[in-house]
Amino acid sequence: MRKLALILSMLTAVSALAAETWRWRDAEGVVHYSDRPVPGAERIDVNVQRSSPQASTPPAAASGRPPAPPVAVKYRCEIQRPANDEVFNSVNAVTATVALEPGLQDGQRLQVYLNGALYPQWPSGVQTYTLQELYRGSYTLSARVLDANGTALCSGPAINFHIRQPTLLSPVRRPTPTPHGG
Repeated sequence: MRKLALILSMLTAVSALAAETWRWRDAEGVVHYSDRPVPGAERIDVNVQRSSPQASTPPAAASGRPPAPPVAVKYRCEIQRPANDEVFNSVNAVTATVALEPGLQDGQRLQVYLNGALYPQWPSGVQTYTLQELYRGSYTLSARVLDANGTALCSGPAINFHIRQPTLLSPVRRPTPTPHGG
């Protein structure tokens, strides 16, 4: 019963949002809280946070505590297309897409690397772009996101893709026409 009285006293004190809160023990050792002092009571600070759109001071700063560190964001930046080890026949351009989570924020930029070198034609804020002038061979593609200071926020894994072109020794096979008739 005493615990219930204590809890109710505390809730009353907090719900009143009093400017001053006082604590004291009675003759039976029960702790009481009030917004009015009684002989032998001590003043205590009760941190009550009010939410109001006009509040300009964050709750942590108002209470004298240091602000909480920013929440670490887990980034994901990986080549979504082409698929790893995808083979393209008789092309000289491949459309690539980079999957980003979260998307690019103000000041951030996307960089795409082809065969380990920055692909300068890729616009920094675009996630899908067509790589031009690709010829027979194997290619490696990777991406990363940089913040406004040039710090890498995300470096995705590299994927490989391959382009095959017909040659005199290995021409493109065309279907053999079938004779009509009977």
